[in-house]
Amino acid sequence: MNLQNKTIHKTILNIVLVYLTTTILLIVALATIYYNFQKKELFSLTQSKTNIEANNIIQQLQKLHQDYQYGDVILYPSSDEFRSSLYDIDQKPIYQEFVVKNIDLTKKYWTFKDNLYFVYKVQPYYLGVAYLVIQKDQELLIYNMQKNIIIAMMIIIVVLTLTSFILVKILLRPLSNNLILLDRFIKDTTHELNTPISAILGNIETLDYSTIGQNNLKKIDRIKIASSTISNIYDDLSFLLLQNYRHSKDLSLDISYILKQRIEYFTPMANAQRLKFQVDIANNIILIIDQVKIERLFDNLISNAIKYSKPHTTIQIKLDQNMFSIEDQGCGMTKEQINEIFIRYKRFNNTVGGFGIGYSIIKTITDQYNIKINIISNIDQGTKVELLWSK
Repeated sequence: MNLQNKTIHKTILNIVLVYLTTTILLIVALATIYYNFQKKELFSLTQSKTNIEANNIIQQLQKLHQDYQYGDVILYPSSDEFRSSLYDIDQKPIYQEFVVKNIDLTKKYWTFKDNLYFVYKVQPYYLGVAYLVIQKDQELLIYNMQKNIIIAMMIIIVVLTLTSFILVKILLRPLSNNLILLDRFIKDTTHELNTPISAILGNIETLDYSTIGQNNLKKIDRIKIASSTISNIYDDLSFLLLQNYRHSKDLSLDISYILKQRIEYFTPMANAQRLKFQVDIANNIILIIDQVKIERLFDNLISNAIKYSKPHTTIQIKLDQNMFSIEDQGCGMTKEQINEIFIRYKRFNNTVGGFGIGYSIIKTITDQYNIKINIISNIDQGTKVELLWSK
């Protein structure tokens, strides 16, 4: 999977995650409201049924009280749906179908361990009964209601997840197709640029400068500098396009020698901008790294220093066993700009060339090889970039 496809899939995933998160929160909120509403409805329905049952029991107690004769055996009016208990005026039990500790007969109802308890006063005191307490088990009803709500929520979330992925893919398909076309165009254009650039640079190198006049030499130098600039842009674009397909070939490289080569390559550009290099390069600095990547690292840092330096200033380059640094005397950057400098295509100065990809490439390479990067910059004073690694 290339970088573009990864980006598209990541975008789809982020959109779906945001959509699902907000939707699930809304569903949970609505389910909670619905649950509380249904719970109140269930309580109201239970209370209505309990009132009917209580009236029935009290009427039967009244009848038993009126017909009672001493020594008669009283058959209590039990119910299959409810359980009840009778208490006298001192709140002592007369008859119990359930036992609850610390019963409070001053309340009209209360809940304890998923059971509802309703208290009814009996007046006059039929058979000495002052209070009737009816127990209704709601555990199964509440459990079934909770289970049904959870099942409904899961079905809704699954359906929303599937539909959201499908909708986002449909919406992003035109963008994806355009990106594919753009990617193909850039690849083709980059490939086509390589041949003429190589031809121009190759022919310039074969020229016999002793037979060329001074004016023409300056023109050829300008052509060489322009071609080198295009070549450097080509190398950056190739790196961005091919980095996901190309495996790193890490070798023990003498980066001192590579750095000297890259400085020599950029010297004509620096001279054209009336800049000087002040170098302090230790010999035989060995680093295990891919050659293409270390060249891209050096090239982007040196070319950026040239772009943003003021004329007639010096670019200081230093390399030792554990550090590379490059310091210019250019326009500098603010702290906010430094924080955003690694964002691809981010540019802070439109008066100079470039696409805003240099520091993105630098960040990719330094992250891969655990190279620490420090940027110290002050407006109108310049910028210093340090690369630190451990041996």
